[in-house]
Amino acid sequence: MFSVGRSLRFADWLQAEMDKRGWSQADCARSADLNRAVINKLVNRKSRPQPFTLVAIARAFKIPVETAYRAAGLLPPSADGDETTAELMHIFNSIQSPKRKTTAVMLIKALAMEEENEQRADRSKGKH
Repeated sequence: MFSVGRSLRFADWLQAEMDKRGWSQADCARSADLNRAVINKLVNRKSRPQPFTLVAIARAFKIPVETAYRAAGLLPPSADGDETTAELMHIFNSIQSPKRKTTAVMLIKALAMEEENEQRADRSKGKH
């Protein structure tokens, strides 16, 4: 069942996502191919998000549909609690070029190695 609390959280989530992108309600509506009134009603807690609307919003934000469903309270929180991993996989899967996919993997590996080196340096500082 959809609760008022979830409706409030969705409105806040939607506004935060638009703010991150510097989008107005009209920008969001245009990108999602929705009527601006739909976005306005969601932001102002006048209506509940419908599945079709969530899919359109997710596509506009270039995020996994599951993220929008979770924000709306229609799916439970992810098992690992890490929306970043789902978003990363969504972005990675949207890359068509094998060359770009290889580059993305190399960048992630380099970031992971950098993180590992920082942790190693922090541990060695603690020993001295």
